[in-house]
Amino acid sequence: MQHQPLQSKSLTMDVNVAAVWPSFEEALVNRQALDVEARTDKPAEAAPVASPTPAAPDVPAAVGGFVAASYAALILVFFAFFAGSPLAFFSITVCALFVGIYFAVPRIFFAVEADRSRRPTLYRFWHEGMQTLTGRSSGKDAMIQMMIVPVFLAFGLLAMGIMGRIFIG
Repeated sequence: MQHQPLQSKSLTMDVNVAAVWPSFEEALVNRQALDVEARTDKPAEAAPVASPTPAAPDVPAAVGGFVAASYAALILVFFAFFAGSPLAFFSITVCALFVGIYFAVPRIFFAVEADRSRRPTLYRFWHEGMQTLTGRSSGKDAMIQMMIVPVFLAFGLLAMGIMGRIFIG
């Protein structure tokens, strides 16, 4: 499989979406090169050690906690105001399980991360920001982008739930 450029009708440009990850063929070639080097009679030089790449090297764990807390607040608002019938309660419970899985998978990725010392503190993240596909983003802007949807959804549902309780029952 080879890289194919993404093209838009209005804008023609070559965008390498998976620039970070090597293709399967590249990984095999690199592995074969390491095997050939290991079999030669030359003195062994320090062969590169394959290690997992950091899951999110620019984002501190506290930011993930904030995002998880905002989604937990969203689920709590659902339970508090909209779980009146057994069918609604079941649906919200299934949704809560999916949200739990949604945050469990990154938690597992971070738990098996080899070098946790590269992860910035919340203070450093807030002041230095992070690198994105479209360029550098300040910590405040990145935090707003990550938090705006779940926080506004939680506030919107809270307002709808309060209005429903006031006017309907």
